[in-house]
This record gives sequence, structure tokens and C-alpha cells, in this order.
Amino acid sequence: MEGGVCPRTSGKIRMRANQKRLIVTVVVLVGALLPLLIPHGNAPSGSSFMDKIAANIKLGLDIKGGALLEYQMVTDVSKEEMSALADRVIEVLRTRLDAAGFTEATVEKITTAISFGEDIPPVRVRVQIPGITDVLRAESLVGKTGKLYFADVLAIETSSSTPSIPAGMSLEISKRKLQGGEPFWIKELHFGEYVNGVQNNTWYFISPRIAVGSSYLELDGSVVTEAKSLINNQPRPGQGRFMVSLKFNSEGSKTFREITSVKSTYTDTDIRKRLAIVLDENVIIAPLVQTQISDGNAVIEGLNSLDEAKEVSILVGSGNLPVELSAFNKRVLSPTLGRDIINASLWAGIGGLILIMIYMLVIYGKMGIVANIALLYNGVLLMGMVSLTGSILTLPGIAGIVLTIGMTVDGNVLIFERIKEEFRLGKTTENAIDSAFSKVIWTIFDANLTTILAGIVLFYFGTGTVKGFAITLIIGVIGAMFTNIVVSRTVLTAMAGGIKPERYLKTKKVNEGREAR
Repeated sequence: MEGGVCPRTSGKIRMRANQKRLIVTVVVLVGALLPLLIPHGNAPSGSSFMDKIAANIKLGLDIKGGALLEYQMVTDVSKEEMSALADRVIEVLRTRLDAAGFTEATVEKITTAISFGEDIPPVRVRVQIPGITDVLRAESLVGKTGKLYFADVLAIETSSSTPSIPAGMSLEISKRKLQGGEPFWIKELHFGEYVNGVQNNTWYFISPRIAVGSSYLELDGSVVTEAKSLINNQPRPGQGRFMVSLKFNSEGSKTFREITSVKSTYTDTDIRKRLAIVLDENVIIAPLVQTQISDGNAVIEGLNSLDEAKEVSILVGSGNLPVELSAFNKRVLSPTLGRDIINASLWAGIGGLILIMIYMLVIYGKMGIVANIALLYNGVLLMGMVSLTGSILTLPGIAGIVLTIGMTVDGNVLIFERIKEEFRLGKTTENAIDSAFSKVIWTIFDANLTTILAGIVLFYFGTGTVKGFAITLIIGVIGAMFTNIVVSRTVLTAMAGGIKPERYLKTKKVNEGREAR
């Protein structure tokens, strides 16, 4: 056939293209369903399957509740200076919680005008962490005093109770005591926890003053400017694949160079080769110093999991708190919104979704079925991504989900109206669908891209619930774009034989008849 493409060949090409889109659609759907269908949340034992599925989605304070911690600052400064200290404490705690994935947590300063005789601190810091019902775990995330420092390791022992002073250590203890660095026993960070059926009972005998020749140096966490978790693609035999990189400021680099120049000379079996990193009353990690580090860039190697690397980087990278904190109030919170309000909000969203689906069926007929399939598909995709990423869902987040429903419908309306225009030009259903998508795809892409950019700005500059809204908005809009461009086209092409152009030309014929009269 000259000057064109054989209809049979064109049909085969269209069929192959739609088969590829179908495969992508199914793969993405399965990828979204797996995080929802495979229980990995903290559902109580004996829970139903649906309860376990629901536990896969983390809920915020307003829906599920969580832990509340209030701290008073141990200091004798004035109320005005205390307020400034609280601002710095909030900044450090916010960094720790965000890095740990609790972006919905709230950290705020509470100022109280107290009268004589009341034992209430005038300025305190309040932390609310959603989804955590274990106050001890909440405290471990925040840190009690936030004092981070490096220390000499003089001995390591395994014991369920505090070990006795190591033999032959009297002279060393006396020397360090004169320097203001008397050694003491301290637990490993995860002391008491079970790993592979074995309880962690590790104790470190440490001194906050580090021996460098005949002198002693101190190195606290304030000199660490950056800590990142990394993957070691070429670990040594028997070494873990994960690590943490550290960067020191100029002052810290100088001190760290002096410390590592001495410690790197010891053998691996010599306890003096270890340098402990201590937060509050626990040793985070005590790695061996292999080489002298002169440029202020260090790497902690040999970590066995990404979670361990992230935990170390979070605790070290968040730095010191500017003041010691003392727990003033700690308790488990019930949801901040009443159950009736939550149910009413959810039913309002469901009711709105049903009305939209009915409207699309009435206005667009069989093409409306495609729009409804796209709505449900994007809903599953969004909830699957929320579960997979561990994002915390709050009512503002649900508002973001509802907004993305509108974005999905909006894209389908653009497609359907364009298809109707193609019908009016006399094209067949298959050709009308192909032509409509080729003309509308960039309009949909541009419209969604601007919303995604706005969501990125909200996520980058926002905190707490603003970030939660931004996350669901970004995921939902990306899902809507994929659903409109790929899923809707796949279903429309498959249903092309059942879509009659005459149904969508009735409006034009009626109008032409009125003009003739």
C-alpha cells in the first residue's frame, strides 16, 4: 500500500505497544500491593489480616497517638537566655527526629509564667512522636543529655551487671584522675537487646580524656560537621558492607589528627587502638583506628546493616545539645483528634470519591469506567508507596491524597474531551485514542510537574505535618501522571471495541438541529 501504513500492520504495532504498557501496569501494581499485603507493621498478636495490613501504614499523632516527652534544661541562666538555649535544643532534636524518619514529630518550646512555690520550669521543650507507644524507645531517639564525645577505651567486658575494675589498672586510673578524666564503666548503646538470640551485655571501661603520648586530649561532638551512612561496595573479607563517613571542622581535624597518629600505631589486638564515640550514657560504637587521619575526613567501617549505619550517622551527626536535659514529663498520648472526627473525615473522603466515580460514569459512559479504574489504581499505588517509604499519614496527608484524586480525574477529563474532539473529526476509536494521547500527554506532564515542584519546595522548607502533606502530594501526583499516561491508555485501548463514537457525538447533533430550526 503506497503512501501509508497497512491497517493490519498498524494494528499489530498498536497491540504490541499496549502489551508492553500492560506489563508495566501490572508490575507497578504488584510492586504497590506487596508493601500493603505483606504484614510488616507492629500489629498486636492475634490481629486479623486487615488489621495487620492497616499496621503497615504509619499513622500520625492526630490519628493514632504516640509518645510525649517534656524536658527541662539543667542550667542556672536567666529566662531570656534559657529561651535562646531552647531554640538551639529544638534545632538539634528536630534534626535527629527527621533523620530517623519521624518527620511528623513535633518539637516545640513551652514557656510558662509560674507563680511562687510551683515546681514547673519556666521554659521547657516538648517532643511528640507519633506511632510510638514505648516511652523508653522515644527517649532513645531524642537522647537525654545529648552529650556526645570521643573517649579512650581501656577495657571491654561482657557482663549482665557492672564489672569490677580491671586488674593492674590502678596506676592508669590515678594518672587519668589527675587529668580530670577518671575512667568508668559504660554500657553499649543496645545493651540488653537480643541479636540472633544472643543478648548484648557489652561494657566499656572508658576515659573522656584521650592519651596522646604524655598528654591527654578532649574531643567532643561539636567538632563533627557532618555524618553520613554509606555502602561499602568492596568490603574486606569478614567486614560489614556498611559504613559512616565523618567530617570535622578545622579545630576538630587538628585534634583528631593527633589522636589518630598515635592510635594507628598500635596492633589490632591492643585495646588502646580503639576510640569510643559516646552519647549520653552509652557507647554508640568503638572502632579501631587504622591510619592517621589528617584531612578531617574519617570513615567508620565494618557495620553490618544499613539501619546500624543510619543510627550511628544520626546520633553522631546531630551533634551535642547545648545544655543538659532532664525529663520533666513523659507519657503515652491518645489521638489528638476524637474518633468521631477521624471517622467523619474518612467517610467524607470516601463519599466524595463515590460521587466522582458516579459522575464520571454518567458523563463519559464506558470511558468513565476507565477513569474509575484509574482512580482506584492510583489509590492503591499511593498507599503502597506510603507503606513502602514508611511515611507517616496524618489528616493533612489524607488531604494530599484527596487532592491527588482530583489530579487523576482532571487528567482523564483532558484525555476524554480530546478523544471526543477526534471523534468529531471522523476518526475511528483506535485512531482517536492514539491521536488524543499524543496531543494531551505534554499538557498533563507540564501540569503535574508544576505541582510536584511546589510539593518539593514544601517538603524541603517545611517541617512536621507540612512535610507529611508534601510527601503524599508528590507521590500522589507522580502516581496520577503515570496512571493517566500509561494505565488509562492501556485500559482504553483494550476497551476500544466497546466504545461507540456515536454516543459522544449526540451533543453536537442536537446543537446542529437547534441551529437549523
